[in-house]
Amino acid sequence: MNINNLFKVFGPKNDDFFPMLDETTALAVTASQYLKKMYETKDETERVEIIKLIKAIEVQGDIITAKIFKKLERTFITPFDREDIHKLTEEIESVLDHINYCAQKVLLYTPESLPECTVSISRIIHSEIIELELAIQDLKYLKKKSSVIKAHCKAIKKLEREADIQYQQGIISVFMSDYKPVEIIKLEEIIQELEKTANSVYSVSKAIKLLLVKYS
Repeated sequence: MNINNLFKVFGPKNDDFFPMLDETTALAVTASQYLKKMYETKDETERVEIIKLIKAIEVQGDIITAKIFKKLERTFITPFDREDIHKLTEEIESVLDHINYCAQKVLLYTPESLPECTVSISRIIHSEIIELELAIQDLKYLKKKSSVIKAHCKAIKKLEREADIQYQQGIISVFMSDYKPVEIIKLEEIIQELEKTANSVYSVSKAIKLLLVKYS
């Protein structure tokens, strides 16, 4: 066994990554709460304010991501392989990015109204991210809580499938409605971004499942 492997086996691991991963996932939970509220509200002024809050959270997420990457560069012993922490961090950051894209598209396109499916999918996204937060919180106990983490990942997969169904039904409903053509184009873009956001949460769960295979 060479010296690097000896360090990995016997050296003290830096667990500061877990609080930072928890922090960025908590931001995703808050952002998804705002996203849900953004689609639920009928008040345009409130919607614009919520969009600003979501953007501010996305910026906070970028700062934490940068801290994690910098720490990866400076830390010799990590709880998981560097590429695994890097991948997981990128995937969580992508969730925040997609939530912000959802908000920005509503701000950009200013649709006359938002179909019910946008509320339904945003609620599913929020539920997905709550499951994700619980899974991320248990990563520090990966070996002991692998079955619990798997259950959270399974729940995310089920929710992502529900989001796909809502997306398909929502697109059909919009195209069969009396919306003007320009409104149909706007709403299709908005609904598609929601679907991508649901998929992005599922992508994080797949990264977590790879960790389970590798380390549990």
